[in-house]
Amino acid sequence: MLVKVSASNFRSINKKQTFSMEAGKARNFSERTTRIAGTKILKFKAVYGPNASGKSNLIRIFEFMRTAVIRGLPGSSTMDYCRLQDNNINERSKFEIEVVLDGKYYEYGFEALLSEGRFTREWLIEHKPQSTRQIYYRNIEQETFEIQDFHNAAINERLRIYADDIKADKKVLFLRAMNQNKASLYTENSKISLFQTLYQWFRDCLSVHYPDDPLTEYTYFFDSMGCAAAEEILKKMDTGISGVSIYDVPTEKVMSQIPKDLFQEIVNRLTEQKAQNSDSDEPPAVVVRNMEGHDMFMIELRDDDVACRTLKFKHQHSNSLFTLRDESDGTVRLLDLVEILLSDADNTVYVLDEINRCLHPMITKQFVKYFLQLAKERNIQLIVTTHETDLMDLGLLRQDEIGFVEKQETDGSSRIFGLEDFGARFDKKIRSAYMKGQYYAVPRLDAIK
Repeated sequence: MLVKVSASNFRSINKKQTFSMEAGKARNFSERTTRIAGTKILKFKAVYGPNASGKSNLIRIFEFMRTAVIRGLPGSSTMDYCRLQDNNINERSKFEIEVVLDGKYYEYGFEALLSEGRFTREWLIEHKPQSTRQIYYRNIEQETFEIQDFHNAAINERLRIYADDIKADKKVLFLRAMNQNKASLYTENSKISLFQTLYQWFRDCLSVHYPDDPLTEYTYFFDSMGCAAAEEILKKMDTGISGVSIYDVPTEKVMSQIPKDLFQEIVNRLTEQKAQNSDSDEPPAVVVRNMEGHDMFMIELRDDDVACRTLKFKHQHSNSLFTLRDESDGTVRLLDLVEILLSDADNTVYVLDEINRCLHPMITKQFVKYFLQLAKERNIQLIVTTHETDLMDLGLLRQDEIGFVEKQETDGSSRIFGLEDFGARFDKKIRSAYMKGQYYAVPRLDAIK
């Protein structure tokens, strides 16, 4: 689970700023926190702030770290240093994340000179109640590498060889290198499985999404239990949808709406999946969605034939069937978000920018209520940015579940802080106080003359 993330010299963030999911002193709703490795961790946080304050850049920290670990520095990141100060072009940018994995508390981080597109340092540390243990430290500029002794000569030697292979490589992180064609390494050597576990957390458990970015592939609708659960949520959210059905679609129709090269790439990928999972009874499938028209199709490989299906929706007061294209932007947005409520994968961290986009305030609040109920039973985390002040209710959220980002007057950089910093009482009407500027992080508007 996520504990903290921090960054410096990144976009609107100048000096180091830290976003924390560590629980504070609040005592209410303790059933939706969890204590692991001696740390009490939150499962939800709503982040507020005016436009252009840096809320989206907080989201981008997560995306940037995930991309850097899995694929390397993005090619567009050479301009991602904090350009509010000219000398930052030559300063290192620093990224750190603290997570609890398999009951142990780790800090992973790296530095990069973004303007030149290269990594400069990388490290991994285990935090224990009374001490810390450096697992490895890599100074890429000096081409030095320190790694702990795993008390196994063969493992130690292999790790040194892997480290030497990338000692001077400024484009790749050691964590990534340790997960390229090395699956058998961890099967044989469980002592170093942390390198695989941490990498897989970035790849599989950190889910980052922007307002126009579909959160889901709608695969839950193609499962009978998932479909029934989704239908129930859609009914309770007053979308007008009373039923969801699956229909076959001629392959020719799908091919007419998808570029030929993309369709062939999908078929090739499904063929590979079938070969790799020959023992599975489930046919390999992928969901394709057209963002402009919201058309959505599931493409399957049944035996050696390609088959396509789509969803159609029944409404309460009509006998007609409607496609995703026919639904409102708000309903489509809600369909995207339902994935969070239906997923059974523990330890996933969902990070969403503008959760309330296209949604009525009451729908947004109801969705958060559903999630908070779910969080009592599961180790799942949801971090959202929002302008929806109806969530600012201490009868709904803890003080430490409300955070802020503001643009500092001194240099225009972003500052990250939380409601707990103000010592707000549990019975205070914080929405009104926030709108009056008592917690800052609101627009500074000039009067209209």
